[in-house]
Amino acid sequence: MDDWQRTAQEIEGLEHVPRGVIAYMRAGHASAYPPIFESASGVYATAVGGRRYLDWVMGKGPLTFGHAREEIDRAAFEAARRGQLRPGLSPDYGAVAAQLARLVPPMRSSAFAKNGSDAVAIALRLARVFTGRGWVLSSGYHGWDERVSPSGAVDAILPAREAGVADFGYDLERLAAVLAADGDRVAAVLVSPEPAFLGAPFLEEVASLARGAGALFCVDEVRCGFRVAPGGAHALFGVEPDLVCLSKGLTNGYPLAAVGGREDVMASSRDTFIFGTYYGEAASLAAARVCLALTEAERPHEAIAAVGARLSEAMDAAFAEHGVHAHVLGPPSMPTFLFAEPEDEARFFAGAVDAGVLFFQDDAQCPSAAHEVAHVDETLRALGPVLAGLGRPARPASASGETIDRYARRRGILRG
Repeated sequence: MDDWQRTAQEIEGLEHVPRGVIAYMRAGHASAYPPIFESASGVYATAVGGRRYLDWVMGKGPLTFGHAREEIDRAAFEAARRGQLRPGLSPDYGAVAAQLARLVPPMRSSAFAKNGSDAVAIALRLARVFTGRGWVLSSGYHGWDERVSPSGAVDAILPAREAGVADFGYDLERLAAVLAADGDRVAAVLVSPEPAFLGAPFLEEVASLARGAGALFCVDEVRCGFRVAPGGAHALFGVEPDLVCLSKGLTNGYPLAAVGGREDVMASSRDTFIFGTYYGEAASLAAARVCLALTEAERPHEAIAAVGARLSEAMDAAFAEHGVHAHVLGPPSMPTFLFAEPEDEARFFAGAVDAGVLFFQDDAQCPSAAHEVAHVDETLRALGPVLAGLGRPARPASASGETIDRYARRRGILRG
């Protein structure tokens, strides 16, 4: 019996919750990860039963300022008390759009939705209406929604049907070949940036190829936006897209996403139908207004990068000290722990939970601006016994190509 089953016996109604839709419960360390939390504040979360954990998951990235930042929560609660779903938009809708235009210059005009998949779906709808074309060439993860998921890989030519999403696998030669053969059928090229693997030259070439074929260049910055830089990886690398999708980092935990970009492209919204019942709800927009104001004032991505660098350095050193065949990959704001052996990976993440530290096994960790060097030190002290049990002889100086390839396939950067 694992922790989910044990907790289901203790909490009324949990037996009626389908475990498969909760991402944390599908990870390899699900038997150790506490499924239900009573509360969270700053960088700590308290599970049912009262045990407190040091949290590096941070909701999978949205909690830029840590759990329960007071100014943001107060704004959201006050907005909801004044009417959560009003007959029209709250004043914060335009205020947040103006903040985004200032913080993320390519987003000269913006619309809002509830999650990253929504934002990407809206971007694809606008691209198709604006260009009169049906196909999207995509690389990276854009959410589980079938509207934005590739139906398959493409090598040289597109299928005969009028519209779809096809994966070019971050392969510039494949992208160039498809655009040369069928570019007049492509509305947009959509990329989730992967700053651990691909930098400015890649994004610049994708933009050039897309625009050369008359297609729009769209970036899915749901993961990177306000984490690696205010706008995301495109801002970090100095590449201007036609459309930008954001979500994590907008509100410090409230459900909101944004799609924005060129005014002429966004104006295509008048020629189609885009609507969601909760797209204009007041609390999340109020949270975004305050969160973005704090982002301008405090530049949290800089604090995140600093503490993330400390975490990366400390974990790499600890892996080396204990002879653990693992290394840290990725930008400091999104460090990933790569293990040579899958069984070591599972034991490490389960052991971390037992030691009172929450990491996410299947992706990058998400330090916040609320984390400090003291929390890194606390993490290392807690993990000492876990790491001591994972040592192996002859630890390599760096991650092997096989280990990196396995992670790249997990992220969808490599096929196979």
